[in-house]
Amino acid sequence: MRRTLFTATMVILSLMASGIVACTGVAVGSAAAAEHAAKAAFCGANDSIDRASANVTTNAGFLAVIKSHTHDLAIMKKDAPAGSLGQTVQETVSGAEAAISSNNANALNNIPETGAIDTYCGVEGNGASLPSYFNDGKATAFCSTFLPIFQAVGNAPNAAGVLTALTAHQSQISQLVSELSTLPKSIKAKATTTVATAQAAIKANNAAAITGSGSGSAQSVALYCGQNE
Repeated sequence: MRRTLFTATMVILSLMASGIVACTGVAVGSAAAAEHAAKAAFCGANDSIDRASANVTTNAGFLAVIKSHTHDLAIMKKDAPAGSLGQTVQETVSGAEAAISSNNANALNNIPETGAIDTYCGVEGNGASLPSYFNDGKATAFCSTFLPIFQAVGNAPNAAGVLTALTAHQSQISQLVSELSTLPKSIKAKATTTVATAQAAIKANNAAAITGSGSGSAQSVALYCGQNE
């Protein structure tokens, strides 16, 4: 082992003397700096749109936002990361551009799920930084029970659909009650509120609390479970 280490050291010293290592280091450093700058520009544009649309609740409202952020869309397309995430970005920007071009808010329904884009930039969908507990509970039994309920409620088209989703998951919600004690302090209070709100909605046969401001705690729990929407 020592001989191998000695040989490797001599090779490195020889390369340094010839200037090869120094040039390679500059090239690698330049590439890293360029990548960092591209990500900063990309995420700055994404966050700008997120913050502007934080309180938007309709496709028409979001269309109005992106019409005023076409420059940010262009930056996102130009500086998109590589791989599958980059493909999602391209599809998202193309969908947004198509909606703007046709002035059709319903075209926004064709845009793919963008949670991965926000996660890449370290933010929630409203532009706020992801909490320190993000993804901490992904592998827990609580989250494996919670996420299907959260997704079913999120996919519901209206309050009646939300109530239907909750009612269909009553046994799973009861299971969550028994698992609250396993949660860390960072998320336990929000999870308790979320479960209690769901139970109250079922009991009152009214999903108003879920579809209104009461959804905030559920979204926090989803982030704990690694679901960024």
